[in-house]
Amino acid sequence: MTEEHKILDDWSIELFVGNNYEYYKNKWRDKPERQNFSSWNWPAFLFPVYWLAYRKMYLEAFLYGVISLFSVIIPGSGLILRILVGIFANSYYRKKGMKIIVQTSGMTAGEAEQYISKRGGTSVLSIFVTILIIVSLAIAVIAGIVLYPTGEKEIFSQTVESKSFTANDLVFNFPDDWKLYEEENPYDLQCVSRFEDLSTGVFVYEKTDLSENASPEDLLSYHIDDLQSLRKNFKFIEETKDAEIGDKRIKTVVYSGERDSVKYYYTFSLVEFKEFGEFAVILQACVPSNFEKNKSTLDEIVSSCEPVQ
Repeated sequence: MTEEHKILDDWSIELFVGNNYEYYKNKWRDKPERQNFSSWNWPAFLFPVYWLAYRKMYLEAFLYGVISLFSVIIPGSGLILRILVGIFANSYYRKKGMKIIVQTSGMTAGEAEQYISKRGGTSVLSIFVTILIIVSLAIAVIAGIVLYPTGEKEIFSQTVESKSFTANDLVFNFPDDWKLYEEENPYDLQCVSRFEDLSTGVFVYEKTDLSENASPEDLLSYHIDDLQSLRKNFKFIEETKDAEIGDKRIKTVVYSGERDSVKYYYTFSLVEFKEFGEFAVILQACVPSNFEKNKSTLDEIVSSCEPVQ
């Protein structure tokens, strides 16, 4: 009998394997001791992470779990990984056992038995712990999706960070990815979104500059009439707001119109204050398909208007 077969038949390797030792003994028979070999292990193929945990290869189970995450990115990689584990599981498991047995060199029989038993054998409890971890992670992911959805509408409607721009003595808050529109324009302030598919233009007026019979609403009507003269198929859509918030009044109306064969929604807003001399007429533009999902963002810009402190 060769030294290799003596090791395979030795009590130490049987102690290391524990349950189902005869299966592994037959798989290892006549295989070169110091070389990798291919065979097939159905449990390792079908349930790789559970098989590794059951055989107390906890680090390997963790690494398999981490590597298997890439299967989400690379289609088919999960199956390839399972096949590799199924082919080389028996070879790796024998090498693992040999390494642990070699580490008992110099120990008494009792010490060696305790050392091998602790690191070898099987653990049914580890399977349940692994299942619990996987279920807990799945619940955490599902809960995150439910509690913190990241749908397109919410991305556009929520402003996590903002930046401020002033127009005369009024200040406005814009989403962080908005920017000043640098080209020549008629506004006291104009800002556009990152991809310039949303626009906000601000006209600022002094109440003292109005004639005796004029009101801020007359300026709002003037800008509506002015744009109507420049657009085709100009139509009233809705009045979305006419409310007082503290000493601030906001009135908002929406129209549609066409420019260069493209239809736009135009949101006109009037912001005036009881105790402050300046007021603003605000014109916001976007295509109809962007209107609903950006409506709250545009409204927040208007509502943020305040006198400079």
